[in-house]
Amino acid sequence: MKRLFVTLLLLVFSAGTAFPVSIEKERKVGAQVDKQVRRQFRVLKNPAVQKYVSSVAQRVLSSVEDPEFKFRFTVLEHPMLNAFALPGGYIYITTGMLAYLDSEAALAAVLGHEIGHVVGHHAFKQQDKSFKDTLLILAAAVAGGPSVMVAGSALSRMSSLGYGRKYEMQSDEFGMIYAYQAGYDPRESSKMFETLRFKQRVSGVAYHGFQATHPDTIERIIRDDEKARILVNRGMPVSIDREKYLNAIRGISWGRLDRKRRTGPQYRLETYRTKRGDTFRKIARKVSGDEGLAFEVAVMNAYKPEEKPPVGLVIKVPVPKKRFKDAKKAG
Repeated sequence: MKRLFVTLLLLVFSAGTAFPVSIEKERKVGAQVDKQVRRQFRVLKNPAVQKYVSSVAQRVLSSVEDPEFKFRFTVLEHPMLNAFALPGGYIYITTGMLAYLDSEAALAAVLGHEIGHVVGHHAFKQQDKSFKDTLLILAAAVAGGPSVMVAGSALSRMSSLGYGRKYEMQSDEFGMIYAYQAGYDPRESSKMFETLRFKQRVSGVAYHGFQATHPDTIERIIRDDEKARILVNRGMPVSIDREKYLNAIRGISWGRLDRKRRTGPQYRLETYRTKRGDTFRKIARKVSGDEGLAFEVAVMNAYKPEEKPPVGLVIKVPVPKKRFKDAKKAG
């Protein structure tokens, strides 16, 4: 175990230097930190959703020529809007992030972005000292060093740091290209970023990739939109698969964790087809029983709260867990 700790230390200190990190060492770091991720975060106990996300990821991964790692994709049950990658091909996405994506194409772009971080070896090219310090803490935890609480805090910090402006922009490009080559519409990427940016502006809840590029988020969105249009102009057929996505994630948890009671989020995502005269306020009251959720209903479906959804649109709506179970029984 001490030998592994020394290896991890060397990896961290050599990051960003002229000395290359071997593929095998990246695999070791990823495999060890993955264990910490699974201790720190709750893995979603929904085999259907895990299988669905993994299938989309594998489709995107098929665009990568001769990947160096065996990639593993895991959905974590957590309200934060996040997806992050570890060295060696370990990629995670939270239920909080899934709730605010609006199509399979958007999911493909996010997964492609994270695949790009791994393919580009960004974790070990990262120059940021706080990122390296975080890897050090995790390396020590693997060797039995700091407490679980300290290591858990470090892991949470790592998952929210991002890789810096240069690498986030590079992975945006990777993600769009991989998604496009897999048959997805790359324009869903910039649309998704617009939604997350609006969510951040009005609620203060930020996607880690935005923190890594602040204050250039708007420029990043514009660039992504331009690159996406260039790709689409190549003429290859692309899909969005919105309703397929909404049906696939139906029933996932949404909302904050109750740490005192040790219970998970108290809401589940339900699907609803809009009717004439519907507003997001009316939908929130009718479907979830809580008009106060109107803002979230609008934003998680890529609309502004004051906008009216078109008739016949399938949207996702958070409903209390008990209400969801009762509706499932009745259905």
